[in-house]
Amino acid sequence: MDNFTGVTYNKIIRYPFLRPYRNIGGRADMRVRKAFSKVKKHASRSYLRAALALVGGYTLLCWAYWYAEGGPAGKKTFLDILLWNNINIVFSRGYTDYVPTTWPGRAVLMIFILFSMLFLSTIIGFVSSRINAYSNSPARRIKKVQALSNHIIIFGWKNDIKTLIGDILRKSGGLSTEDIVLVNNTPELKMQSLLMDKDLKGIHYIRGDFTEEQTLLNANIRQASTALVLGEAHESLDAELVDSRIFVCTLMIKSLNPRCHVCALVQTERYRNYLEAQNCDEVIYTEEYSRYILSTATSYTGMANVMRAMLDNGNGISIQILPVEDAWRGRAYAELSAYYKKEKGILALGVLENMGAEKTIKHSILADAMKSSNYGEVIQKLKTVRDAERNHPLLNPPDDYVLGMNMGVIVLAEEI
Repeated sequence: MDNFTGVTYNKIIRYPFLRPYRNIGGRADMRVRKAFSKVKKHASRSYLRAALALVGGYTLLCWAYWYAEGGPAGKKTFLDILLWNNINIVFSRGYTDYVPTTWPGRAVLMIFILFSMLFLSTIIGFVSSRINAYSNSPARRIKKVQALSNHIIIFGWKNDIKTLIGDILRKSGGLSTEDIVLVNNTPELKMQSLLMDKDLKGIHYIRGDFTEEQTLLNANIRQASTALVLGEAHESLDAELVDSRIFVCTLMIKSLNPRCHVCALVQTERYRNYLEAQNCDEVIYTEEYSRYILSTATSYTGMANVMRAMLDNGNGISIQILPVEDAWRGRAYAELSAYYKKEKGILALGVLENMGAEKTIKHSILADAMKSSNYGEVIQKLKTVRDAERNHPLLNPPDDYVLGMNMGVIVLAEEI
């Protein structure tokens, strides 16, 4: 170690401009150390090293070109070649003020042309990478998502997620890709391939663990209308582990936004029961549907095709749920069924009682109960709130069934 505190002798030899400061001390020594650290910090950046290498290579080639064309005795000065003649070549203007007359000059010029191609491609690549990094930065993504409202958030990943998103957009009317947010920890390469798809242009993406509260807040869960919790599609992960993470995510969503409609996809019956006990709006237990289709297919020929046609086989006709308008409240189901069949050509299959989010239904029933001055009726409606089963389907109800509030009609029709 030399008297130059914090700087070894080898470093001083490597940087000749520091040699005059070898024996200084005190404040001057401190200033030199700070200057040295700044130089070292900037020199360690890869893009700065590349820029210095390109500028140095350009200057060296300009000097070789100028020297090959006669040097000081030539027609052009070094600055002419450095600042004007070769800049024309670099930016491919197609002409220059001076043409080399010697074979060494022509050889250097050919090398310079090849070097200019590398120079321009490096600059373009650097600028484009910076622009891409800025546009895809996590902070910018989060800022865009924070401006959304009534959007759909998809937590997790499925291998056919592009098809899933396409079906959601097709069935949701005026919804666009800009109203959908993806949240997962899928490898960047796979996500970039999805985000660059022209059919999904404008879709939002938040990278993070969906079992963490901050990730949900980054996805603006408090303003979301619907959350679809899929979990991870990794063969190495146990089904119980995947479902446990879905369960945690669902609980956090409900605590942050009770009005959000949550749909969870699970693989185990245990977590289906857990989610139903926590009043998850929609719980899809894949094994249950598979078992039902297999059991009925053994007894009825063509049942698998019937189920596919009723859900959606691509012809635009499927089972849907339409809200019952307030004008139909207190009227018979037979009237509504006849109206849909005659006026709209739609087949009514039944009704969905207590449709919607739990908190919305309870507030609606309580608000209706408070309008009555009959305390007995109020108490009865409060009991109804407690015992209400949300999203309860009633297929083929009797004709005199009376339609009420928070109710939907189940129909088989073209997508509306």
